[in-house]
Amino acid sequence: MRYLALLFISAISFAAHSQKLKFSEWKNLTTSGKLPKECKLMHSNNNLDLVKYKNKFYLAFRTAPTHYASKKVRIYVVSSYDLDKWEFEKEIFVDREMREPRFAAYRDTLNLYFFTGGTSMFSFEPHEMMVCRTIGGSFWTQPQSVNLDGFVPWRLRERNDTLYMSAYDGRNLYNTKHKSNLRLFYTTCATGFQQYSVNPQIDADHAEEGEFIFDKKGDLFATVRLESSGALICKGDNCNIGSWRKVKSKNKYDSALFFDHNDDLYLVSRRNNDGPMNRYNDSVLTKRQQIHNMVRYWFTTKVTSVFKLNKQDLSLSLVSDLPSTGDNAFPGIVKLDDNNYVLMNYSSNIKGRKKVWFTGQLGRTYIYMSKLTFEPDALGMK
Repeated sequence: MRYLALLFISAISFAAHSQKLKFSEWKNLTTSGKLPKECKLMHSNNNLDLVKYKNKFYLAFRTAPTHYASKKVRIYVVSSYDLDKWEFEKEIFVDREMREPRFAAYRDTLNLYFFTGGTSMFSFEPHEMMVCRTIGGSFWTQPQSVNLDGFVPWRLRERNDTLYMSAYDGRNLYNTKHKSNLRLFYTTCATGFQQYSVNPQIDADHAEEGEFIFDKKGDLFATVRLESSGALICKGDNCNIGSWRKVKSKNKYDSALFFDHNDDLYLVSRRNNDGPMNRYNDSVLTKRQQIHNMVRYWFTTKVTSVFKLNKQDLSLSLVSDLPSTGDNAFPGIVKLDDNNYVLMNYSSNIKGRKKVWFTGQLGRTYIYMSKLTFEPDALGMK
């Protein structure tokens, strides 16, 4: 009886601390009429980031004819006090491709990083990594190089007054000349980045998009996209954050974004509706198997989803799918209070017909916004 009583008390305790996710209505920011007139939107609106700095929300996003490289691409930065009325901050145009805008508020300065690429529609050609900066007041510096040519920035996080950045060498990513080099960099001045270690954190073939976050202990957790075979889920202990333990997954976590809630870690990323990216059991894939994986991936449907990370076994479990179709993901998130967050994401028309990923990349995409709320679940269910 005592054993049963303890089980009952444990069940009540679990239920009391369990939470579920709730989302408000998803609003289409790009068709709302709320963006400043200076923002000349094209068909493809994607690659966004969101931050709160000096009591204002800042949004950066890419707009272009399609998902693919173009010399017409612009990056716009807008700001808002209330997530409803938006003010123009900056337009960035360099007559070539630009992608991966990433904010980092560090030492009272807001920094925006991105990389420039080529102009060929179906080539991935990272050139310079750039940064522009503001201390508020709508004045931004002109973009300047951070001297990491060929590297693609993915995420920036602050820990112990040091700014860390994950980036990967994207040159020759889709051919046999690629040299895998996904690294953790650090700086104490927001521009002079140094390698955290002599060897890269990840040297697996075609490794990219190294999303990472620190928990309250200072341990580092990361996901790494493997372009043709799935993903790696990683951990670096707080005493040596540069050495990553790796668990391989056949699922592919595109456009990944980690956020924490009460020291639980959640991942927002693109999910393949057709199942795992990799269906082969071989430890090393042939070139033909890799191509088969990628082609199948292009022509299946995707959805943006929220996953929860198990810190012990480095696995991800699905929590919720978000309204999304076609080309989607690359989310941004900001905490509003103890239980509420604003989440932005891009997608093909969520009210239209379902599209496969490749079709979505050629069509219109929009930026959507919703409030994410963690609510207690009396049943202990999610």
